[in-house]
Amino acid sequence: MEQLLQQVVTPVFDALPHPAMVVSLDGQVLARNAAATALLGDGASVAQLLRAVEEAEFDWAGEYAALREGPGRLLRRHLRLAIRDGRQLLADVYLSRIVWPAPPTQGAGGEVLVVVEDISGRVSMERRLAAAERMSAVGSLAASVAHELNNPLDGALRYLGLAERTAGEQAARYLVGARDGLLRMAEIIRTLQGAQRGWQASGQRESVQRLLDDAVSTMQPRAQAAGVAIICDFADDAGGLVDGSAFQVFCNVIKNALDAMPHGGLLTVTLRAAPGGCTVQFADTGVGLTAEEAEKIFEPFYTTKPPGEGSGLGLSICRDIVSRAGGAIAAAPGPRGGAVVTVRLPTAAATETRGKQKHKAPLPESP
Repeated sequence: MEQLLQQVVTPVFDALPHPAMVVSLDGQVLARNAAATALLGDGASVAQLLRAVEEAEFDWAGEYAALREGPGRLLRRHLRLAIRDGRQLLADVYLSRIVWPAPPTQGAGGEVLVVVEDISGRVSMERRLAAAERMSAVGSLAASVAHELNNPLDGALRYLGLAERTAGEQAARYLVGARDGLLRMAEIIRTLQGAQRGWQASGQRESVQRLLDDAVSTMQPRAQAAGVAIICDFADDAGGLVDGSAFQVFCNVIKNALDAMPHGGLLTVTLRAAPGGCTVQFADTGVGLTAEEAEKIFEPFYTTKPPGEGSGLGLSICRDIVSRAGGAIAAAPGPRGGAVVTVRLPTAAATETRGKQKHKAPLPESP
């Protein structure tokens, strides 16, 4: 048997571009090519080499039984495998019973040829192309909607200006707040109008701490209604100016965190200095994310919310805004449940900094 493997199988194996091996009835690896060793590592059994991230995805005994009872060939698509350097890959695994020339070599008759095709790069490219096509369609729609919103928004700003001149001091303060909110909406609409050319950074620099404070204050009524406390922890060395479009990102991330805590909870917003910029972390105590959801959550139209409660575009737009500003955004399951979203942004020198804070975000004044 070993002589046959050496003379016939091994030379063919070494010519294959994909990892390949011959596996016995009991799951022992009888032969493998160099590609299998390089990608999957060392191991005496197929269970050691093909370690599925989800154990139920690939069970050698079950696969072998299906081969014996079926046509003798199987294809397992999109298996997530843990490989030798700690990474994961997406692979198609081909299994085929080996029929040896008659008379059968002693000990042969139950072997299986296993070929592993790494499709991670191909699937990633397909997803990016599909996302680009969807975003192109969304960009056209967004630009059209933004154009239609400009006129009523301009009218609302004019009426607010007139009302501010005749209102009392207290009312004028609220009108100024409403005007600031509309001006931010106008900035978002200008961003939407550039969607057909790709999402653009605003180009206007603002204090990251001020943008975070404004975002928390904007979302505070929603948090209060959901019974969520927001804790802000800003380091004193984390001052600096970031692109003003970060406000939209912060609001969207906070909104998603609140949606994940419909029955109350805690959202901790942490600001820290980082080389060349700052890191903002949003940690909630909500329903949480799986590792797979954390990878997909920034893809266009992907959402973990029930049907009708989310378009799946918010975080995708956030990722594009952050990327255009020269930063990065990522999500991960929380260490004790919930989810953690981390935003890294480059900063410019700020003229003023704020000392370290650790407090509940202030509630807006009651009218």
